[in-house]
Amino acid sequence: MFWVTFVLLMDQLTKMLIERFLVVPTSIVPGFVWLTYTKNTGIAFGMFARSPWILWVTFFATFLLALVPAFVGCSKLTKAGLGMIVGGAMGNVVDRFRLGYVVDFINVKYFPAVFNIADLFITIGGVLILVSLLRGEKPLDDKGGQE
Repeated sequence: MFWVTFVLLMDQLTKMLIERFLVVPTSIVPGFVWLTYTKNTGIAFGMFARSPWILWVTFFATFLLALVPAFVGCSKLTKAGLGMIVGGAMGNVVDRFRLGYVVDFINVKYFPAVFNIADLFITIGGVLILVSLLRGEKPLDDKGGQE
């Protein structure tokens, strides 16, 4: 629950600041990373822009993913990864409901898309789950210990 809340709050706070204060693209790592305010009406890399079903598919997928730890034993690392993914997905779903698009603002040289904090944590969460699986971590029991 910590990671869901943390990611959702950080994502919405950064998007609010970008919307309110970023007027022109701003370099934060010269020649490599810029802040660039973008409205993304699609999903990954802008695919399926303006498709009315995207909002509902994303909402229900996020809801189902949030239920995974309740029905499947997960390691501590996997639970953290899932929390980051769910928090990030919720941040983008909030944007879609509130604005009709997702606010993206992190622009990295050689990367094909502008992204946001939610997308960053979704990626980190996926890597954590992969690491947990590769390490063969055991699921936690009901008391928080390894089974």
